[in-house]
Amino acid sequence: MKIQIMDRAKKKKFIAGLSDLGMKKIPELLIKSGKERVRAYSGDLSTEQIMEIWRLLPIEGVGLYVGKDMINRNGVHEIRLSLDGMHTWREQLSERIFILSEEQEKNWFLGKNIELDDEQVGKISTGFVSIKSADEKDFVGVGKIGNDKKTLFGFLPKERRRKERMG
Repeated sequence: MKIQIMDRAKKKKFIAGLSDLGMKKIPELLIKSGKERVRAYSGDLSTEQIMEIWRLLPIEGVGLYVGKDMINRNGVHEIRLSLDGMHTWREQLSERIFILSEEQEKNWFLGKNIELDDEQVGKISTGFVSIKSADEKDFVGVGKIGNDKKTLFGFLPKERRRKERMG
């Protein structure tokens, strides 16, 4: 898998795509792996050293997976953070924060889409949002408010979901 170290212009575009969440700067080196995965690296290796290692041992990724830079099904360019990216830069995430109710939080962790209640509809426009738990202490993921403005689509990876308990 090819890796590409993002230059200043590409990094600036990535940050601009996250600016509606409050992101202003990313001190880490950003590396794109594959077509859309973005990783942040803050180690001591230079860009030349990273590429030299990749040529010798084709590594899949360097650094922490922090988001995606992609073209969606409708051909629209989208940038979204991963949960790890949210926790890495949580101090900057000040906009478009959606707080789940306790019932919504249970459904969120089961991997279900969330139906917004009357109070929540229209509070935040369509697009990506940072999701906070019902107690408002921690980010629990990234969601996207649909065009109907009544549904919150979740992007919680399967390995982070809870299993429904029977009985």
